[in-house]
Amino acid sequence: MQYLHGTENLYLPSDSAVTLGKFDGVHRGHQKLIRKVEELSRERGLISAAFTFDHIPLRLLPPSGQRFLSTNEERRYAFEQLGLAYEVEFPFTEELMNMSAEEFISEILVRRLKAKAVVVGSDYHFGRGRAGDARMLLEAGKDAGFEAFVIEKERWNGQEISSTLVRSMLMDARMEEVSELLGHPYPVMGVVALGNQLGRKMDMPTLNLYPQARKLLPPNGVYASRTRLGGRVYDGVTDIGVRPTVGQKESQVRVETNLFGYDREGEDYGSPIEVLLYSFLRPEQKFESLGELQDQMHADAKEAAKYLQAHRAL
Repeated sequence: MQYLHGTENLYLPSDSAVTLGKFDGVHRGHQKLIRKVEELSRERGLISAAFTFDHIPLRLLPPSGQRFLSTNEERRYAFEQLGLAYEVEFPFTEELMNMSAEEFISEILVRRLKAKAVVVGSDYHFGRGRAGDARMLLEAGKDAGFEAFVIEKERWNGQEISSTLVRSMLMDARMEEVSELLGHPYPVMGVVALGNQLGRKMDMPTLNLYPQARKLLPPNGVYASRTRLGGRVYDGVTDIGVRPTVGQKESQVRVETNLFGYDREGEDYGSPIEVLLYSFLRPEQKFESLGELQDQMHADAKEAAKYLQAHRAL
């Protein structure tokens, strides 16, 4: 997949089928749009693309502590796995924020993206003041040279799948439901970071990653997980939190994972890692001693292994 970012010389090389949106989490509703884009690109000989935004700079909007289901890197990886040829990631500049819906169509869709097929959800809005919508695209395309396709929302248990619904489930640690909405377990990507080697002393060595500040995490606690590292997938157990038992609480939440069968201790610092969270086992808690913590860590590992053995299909 080709990745285009910025505002200068940001043009697709040929006619495209493109979908538009924030794509936070790249959930099953988003995947439905991308499948339609792929179908149209094959049928009409177009390149397939997604147009999305870099995260909104705080200088343009008041700080809100907003966090996202997917980092830009995670979103990019998801697009690539879904087969898109191009991701166009446009910075959310003041110019873009003040662009009218008509200007967005002529400048972005027609001139820059060379769109011949445009795929959006039924609730899509664009342009200054969210003045543009799916109906406007259907009408404008007739004169602008593209055909618009408006896709109805994907549904789950009678509810429309949305990033808001995924966030709600995530914040309640309902990880199985999150997996159903995303089509896969919730991912946290980063690089292997140096820890304090406490797990090694307890005969449970762990790998650490520090997620980006804008990554939305489920509640602090212990999770059954699988981890992609170095071309392999490991079952494991993951602790998300600030390690209250080992002294001073850490200011930054870490994702700390014990990988079952991992034998490369100390060899993967700085390597890309993806932790997939399958099921919530228990909340984070403070123990009276490291011995109690060690006993609980081994119990957590056994529970995670049992869960993962029974859920190989996820």
